[in-house]
Amino acid sequence: MDDIEDILVSSGLYPNKKTLQEDSYRALFRSKPELTRRLALELYSRHEISLTRGAEICGLNIENFKEILRENGITIEISPDTVDVLNSEVDVLFGAL
Repeated sequence: MDDIEDILVSSGLYPNKKTLQEDSYRALFRSKPELTRRLALELYSRHEISLTRGAEICGLNIENFKEILRENGITIEISPDTVDVLNSEVDVLFGAL
């Protein structure tokens, strides 16, 4: 595999191996969309991406991404930031009553 990378870079088809690898991953994910979904699920379960970013990666809205998380047995986490936002919204609502 290294020989192929070296040839593609040295022949000028790619400026460097990093660009070649990025292009290869893009082609792989385009040809196998399920890999994109599995990647998003794994990154979310490792707490490396947010719910919103996971939905973006999958090309879904947040509710559909949550459903996929549930279907795969992945716990949906609520971050402290989200809890703070919710609490402030509740305070505003109760203050208006």
